[in-house]
Amino acid sequence: MQSAARGIAELADNGGTAKWITSPKLTEEDWEAIKKGDEARSDEVLRETLEKTINDLRYDLEYDTRNAIAWMIADGLLEIKFAIPTESLSGGDFHDKFGIFYDEDGNRVGFHGSQNDSEQALRNYEAYSVDCDWLGERDAEGVDSHEQRFKDLWEGRDSNVDTYSIPDGIAEDIAELRDYDNRPYTPFEEPDNSTTKDSNEITLRDYQREAVDNWFENNCHGLLRMATGTGKTFTALAALDEYLEQQDSPTLCVIAVPVTHLANQWAEEMDIFGFPSPRFLFGTANSDWKSDLSRVVSNIRLEFRDREFIITTHRTLSEEYFREKISTVDENTVLIADEVHGLGSEEQRKGLLDEYDARLGLSATPERYYDEEGTEFLLDYFGDIVYEYSLSDAVPEYLTPYDYEPIIVEMTQEELEEYRKESKKLASAAASEDIEEEVVEHLAMKRASIVKSAENKYRHLRRILQRIDDPDHLLVYTNPDQIDDVQQILNDEGVFHHKFTYHEDEDQRDELLEGFDAGDWDALVAMKCLDEGVDVPATRQAILMSNSGNPMQFIQRRGRVLRQAEGKDKAIIYDMVVVPSKDPPEDIATSERKLLEKELDRFAEFAENAKNRHTALNVIDDIRVKYRI
Repeated sequence: MQSAARGIAELADNGGTAKWITSPKLTEEDWEAIKKGDEARSDEVLRETLEKTINDLRYDLEYDTRNAIAWMIADGLLEIKFAIPTESLSGGDFHDKFGIFYDEDGNRVGFHGSQNDSEQALRNYEAYSVDCDWLGERDAEGVDSHEQRFKDLWEGRDSNVDTYSIPDGIAEDIAELRDYDNRPYTPFEEPDNSTTKDSNEITLRDYQREAVDNWFENNCHGLLRMATGTGKTFTALAALDEYLEQQDSPTLCVIAVPVTHLANQWAEEMDIFGFPSPRFLFGTANSDWKSDLSRVVSNIRLEFRDREFIITTHRTLSEEYFREKISTVDENTVLIADEVHGLGSEEQRKGLLDEYDARLGLSATPERYYDEEGTEFLLDYFGDIVYEYSLSDAVPEYLTPYDYEPIIVEMTQEELEEYRKESKKLASAAASEDIEEEVVEHLAMKRASIVKSAENKYRHLRRILQRIDDPDHLLVYTNPDQIDDVQQILNDEGVFHHKFTYHEDEDQRDELLEGFDAGDWDALVAMKCLDEGVDVPATRQAILMSNSGNPMQFIQRRGRVLRQAEGKDKAIIYDMVVVPSKDPPEDIATSERKLLEKELDRFAEFAENAKNRHTALNVIDDIRVKYRI
């Protein structure tokens, strides 16, 4: 014990804690009594034996070592258990020599050797094996093995060994060996995060308070369907904060986001609540995320940390390694899934494990478009929608009022002929039992691309930019086929802009968002990566050049525009609504009527809550009548 105790005063001074398992000095008579006796008798024999050795510690250990051990036990920094072999190892001693060290970042060193822990043994020729988990997966697995063995011993799950805690009173006797006039270390104090929370005066809005309460009433399971921009992240963290206050055991908190640049936004809001900095565990932010995940899980499983916070992506959440590690945690776990609809796909729903004790899903649109199975899975896993807060509830108190300007875009004659040709192919394929579903989907996507990239959209884009006159905080949503032409038009019109796509890395995206907010850029030209959860509250105008029929997409895009910002009293959304023709023939093709119906679904959603609702409706009424919709 003396050699093992070297440096523990420095460990304690740095806020470290320790757990030791050792073999007590038992006579053969003591061993037999423990082996044959019941639990109470075993405790009594162990107590009597330890009482005899307390005084020995006073003289056998050097002053510094004895004083440090006594103080650490008194301060609750050191726990000791005693291991005694069971009948299967009759007459033997607990003679295993291994351990694990952790630093403040969770890095782990595991060791195993034959050397006795005594002053004499230190002079022997001995060998150790050492694993450092940051060196690679093999070393990490070695440390994992040591951790599991230690935990099994500590919790009495090894059939070959009985493990006993120090009986009542013995720890106090050891603590009394300390020198009250010479504390060997300065008591470590955890940083007080409450000041962060108090200084920001965290107060939930009434609807956020109701959402949190409903989640707790549903046994800490549920989905929140809240309009984009109404503070879903803040509400979720408030729920997490209250949940953690109720937990006595170590808790692992996992936050899953759909795109990597949302991780920083979550981390920033976590700081408001005084949570410690989360670990980013996904490849683009952390190439060693697997090793870090292993350390985080070990910290919780071995109770070295009370709380651990992870931010990962939907994709990483569903990876096999991530799932395997999470499944080993038998302590408390929480999952918060941002933009939860993305986790309903067949591949990504693999990450929704039964091991998550508390579950909270967030989305303005939790239902998956044309995926009833995925939607049902999410509702079943998270425990249904426990709270709803719509756009009409939020405007104008919490979201910016907006005008909706639908722009009617006619197909060219060539596009209309191509659309009709592809419609016939699609109808024929869909009616055939011999053609695979993938072929039908491909034909549908090919036809849809004709609408998304309609040539006349460029002419209308120029007109919109000229109407705006001096674009300020403008978002332009495009698709890959349009983006080059759109950027050229913006250049021609003197609009200082930058593209915002998946080709920019995370640092570039952060710089672009900050620059856009500060007014360094007049406009951002975006594709899908601005659809979900990204905060761009300064946006005052948006031009929707390309939309799918998926409500999740256009509702999310509208939400980007409606967040409140200083000096922003209104937003404007310009939406290009494609029609086959403004003057359709009497014998309108079914496919053309369905095209317009799909476009009008989005139109109705946008117009419903607009300030200029009636004006917007008048724009489309003539078309509606002509197409008999």
